[in-house]
Amino acid sequence: MRTQILTVLVAFLLVLAGCAGAPTDSTTATPSDGSSGGSGGSDGGTGDMGDTDDFVVDDATAALRAAGSFTSTWSFRLVDSEGQESTFTNAYYVDLDANRTSEAFTITGDGEGASYERFIADGMSYTRFGDGDDVVYQVFPSEDNQLEYALARGASFGYEDFEDATLVGTETFDGVTVQRYEYTDPMLWRQYGAGTFGTDQNVTITDFTLVVLVDEDGIARSSGWELLGETESGERVSAEWQFELTALGSTDVPDPDWLDDAREEGTVTY
Repeated sequence: MRTQILTVLVAFLLVLAGCAGAPTDSTTATPSDGSSGGSGGSDGGTGDMGDTDDFVVDDATAALRAAGSFTSTWSFRLVDSEGQESTFTNAYYVDLDANRTSEAFTITGDGEGASYERFIADGMSYTRFGDGDDVVYQVFPSEDNQLEYALARGASFGYEDFEDATLVGTETFDGVTVQRYEYTDPMLWRQYGAGTFGTDQNVTITDFTLVVLVDEDGIARSSGWELLGETESGERVSAEWQFELTALGSTDVPDPDWLDDAREEGTVTY
């Protein structure tokens, strides 16, 4: 049952984060310490923070390859028209130099939760589904595309859709100076209302806010959005997305403590 729930919700989230146009972008209020969502990247990039108001985000691939390691995290929180809250979280640790990655995905909410952990090293992928006494392991060969996979988990958002984002100042995020851009346009997301919130009622989008933090290399290190709405019968609904790129050049990927169990008990698939 856990695996079935996980499969359905992961499929839903991938559609929401990619095909539907929703994001690698995280939402709304960035805490005063600069720890708000993030996405996107740099190709070596803009370099100069400058005084420009232009919203420019470069391709992250080359910059992350040069860094050698990084941590990618995202979360999605949804409150539906019945007041039920669901939260999806993902943490992805990448060490390109050692060709090792580690990932943790969790779903929590008013219904049954689900989770998995995945570790990839030496050309093999080890996945641990469930927790406690309800654990299943899966083992299979892994392709050497960890950077692309990590970015695809959160960086599917088209920043060109928000080229009118406004520069509102600078702050510090993950130890580096970043420019903070904000964008608000409820009309743009009105088309996603009913589908996003899982209701057959019409949803009026009352507020949509996007925040992006861009470093001097043009990498969107943190980004996020918040979507607020109301159904035709007056129920409030909300959705929040956050994405971050952190620990560039300092991410380690150790063996998980369950690796031996996975090797002994896992179902091997080729």
